[in-house]
Amino acid sequence: MSTDIRTLLHQFTVFTEVPEVRYTQLTEATITLKFSKGDRIWEEGDNSKYLYFIVSGSVKIIKHSETGKDVIIEIFGPRDAIGVSAMLVSKPYITEAVCLSPVTALSIPSEIILELLGEVPGMALRSLKGMARRQRMLMQKVKEMAGGGVEYRIAHLLLKLANRIGAAEAENQISIPINLSRQDIADLVGTTVETAIRVMSRWRKLKIVDNDRTGLVILDRTSLENVAAGLTLDSDV
Repeated sequence: MSTDIRTLLHQFTVFTEVPEVRYTQLTEATITLKFSKGDRIWEEGDNSKYLYFIVSGSVKIIKHSETGKDVIIEIFGPRDAIGVSAMLVSKPYITEAVCLSPVTALSIPSEIILELLGEVPGMALRSLKGMARRQRMLMQKVKEMAGGGVEYRIAHLLLKLANRIGAAEAENQISIPINLSRQDIADLVGTTVETAIRVMSRWRKLKIVDNDRTGLVILDRTSLENVAAGLTLDSDV
């Protein structure tokens, strides 16, 4: 089992510079967890005792608003770490992590990660760069929410997911292995589920985006990029 965990840990570049002795200790402290779709990895208010590294599947991070509406902060997939901010400040989670699909994750005690960050400068630097990337993504999301219509925002969402976890299927086509509901899409871009349904139905008729059993499929990336650039699609539907 430790050999399997070591192999899985090698998928995460943050551990590249961890010395062999500490790597062995890290392997012994790491456990593999499996979750079903809809399972909660943590709930708001839970103590941040562990850091989770996603091996397969996807997870949405949710914030409950005072109005009772869930706001999806971000979606994470394979090779992403989740729970970083709460771990670094040793505070309870202010969000909730919900599995969008079956998920396999590595769970590592927070105190071990914090010790390694203090001992291994390269690991600390990689972690800082990762947090900086996430900060830029959040700032970009704020810009998109404020600066464009619903189609513009959904196009940016799908292209971002395609760039992060998509797989090229054919020329101009990308498969995104996440089964997002129309409600999830609406929550991610700040619109109503009815509007999300209307946009996705229109794009399906135009053969721009479709669904299959594994998730979303971008059939025409060029058209989606045109929408993200603010161009209007010509159609008679």
